[in-house]
Amino acid sequence: MTIRTKAGGELSSLDRGLRVLAFIQDRGQAEVAEIISGLGIPSSATYRYVRLLKNAGFLAEIDGKLLPSERLTDRAGDGAGHLVDLARPVLTGLHRRSGLNVVLAVRVHTAALCLDTRRSGTGSVSFRAGQILSLYAGASATPLLALAPASVQRQVLQGRLQRFTAATPDSAALRAELAAIRVQGYHVSQGWLAPGMTAIGMPVVVAGSCLCALSMVGRDEELTDIAAPLDLLRDGVVELTARLPQALSAAWTPPDNDNDGAPDDH
Repeated sequence: MTIRTKAGGELSSLDRGLRVLAFIQDRGQAEVAEIISGLGIPSSATYRYVRLLKNAGFLAEIDGKLLPSERLTDRAGDGAGHLVDLARPVLTGLHRRSGLNVVLAVRVHTAALCLDTRRSGTGSVSFRAGQILSLYAGASATPLLALAPASVQRQVLQGRLQRFTAATPDSAALRAELAAIRVQGYHVSQGWLAPGMTAIGMPVVVAGSCLCALSMVGRDEELTDIAAPLDLLRDGVVELTARLPQALSAAWTPPDNDNDGAPDDH
C-alpha cells in the first residue's frame, strides 16, 4: 500500500509507520489526532499503524497518549540493564528483610517503566518487569514525577488522569502530593493503583538528578506502621546510591528532549 507525497513521490507502508514512530519519539508523546494532523496520513491508516506498533511492543498508551516503549528509548538497553544489575542485590535484600514486594522503576518520558521486582505474593502488585504505567500510579512511580523536569510535570498534570481506583487523586490533589514528596523525600500511597494495597516509594538521586525510584508494596494491614519499612527503604536507597557511578549516563538517563530539571511548583 502506498500514498502520494506532496513532492509527487510514493510513501510506502513502512515509511508511514516509521514516520509515525519518529513523530512520537521526537515529541515524547502524542495523541492519534496530533499524528493525523501533523503527518497528513489518513485517520484509518494512522489507527492501523498505531495498533500494529502497539502490538509489536514499540508504543505504549498511557492516559490516551502514545509514548515510545522501552524498546525505543535511547538508553533502555545497556543503561537499563546496567542499573538492573547494580540494583539486584539491593532489591533482594529489601525483599528478604521486609517480606514485602519491592519495585525498581525509572521514568521514560511521561511514564514509569518497571525495570525489576521482587514479589512476595502478598496480594496483587500491578508493577511487573517491563511494564509501563502512569507516573502517578502510586508511590512506585510518584517520586519519579515529583523530581521530573517541569515540562514533564505539566504534561502529566494537564493531561487526562485515569482513575485507577476511587483513591486515585485528581490533578490538584496530585500536585499537592508531589510538593510533599519533594519536602519529605518519600511518598506513601494507599489504594491509588490497587484497592487494599499500600506503597512506600523513594527517589534515588545521583549527581542532582533522579535516576530511579525504589518502593515497597504490601497489603494495607502490613503497612499500618510505616516506620520500620521506611527505615529499610532509606537503607536500600543509600546502598543503591553507593553502588551507582557518579556519571549518571553510565547507568540510566531519562530520554527527554527537555532536561530543564526544574520541578513544577506552580
